[in-house]
Amino acid sequence: MLNAWPAPPVAFDVGCVAYSVPGRSLYELGGHRANSAWLAMVWLVRRAGDIADQLDPPADAPVRAWTSDGQEHARALLRLGRQETYAYTIHDGDVRYVLAAAPVVLVCHDAAREATCAAA
Repeated sequence: MLNAWPAPPVAFDVGCVAYSVPGRSLYELGGHRANSAWLAMVWLVRRAGDIADQLDPPADAPVRAWTSDGQEHARALLRLGRQETYAYTIHDGDVRYVLAAAPVVLVCHDAAREATCAAA
């Protein structure tokens, strides 16, 4: 019989960046480490809502649709559950906003019976 090792704990780094298509600059618009795929999606949806609030119509409409698209969120959660990256891009003229969540496998060491974890 094979010994099954438990899967390492997983967290998710989520963040948002903006860039101009003709430009070369990248602007970080926030980030967070979430303890679950669900919390990662909550952060992405809230951040997308913040961005939609700042966009003029009609650019805000697809973002608002994405924030309430339960089927897309379920697909995102499936990807994150398979430890794959999920990204959503918002288009506003020549500006792109990219919201992304990526799994981070945590490596745990049991030293003196105290578990400590650090990002791998």
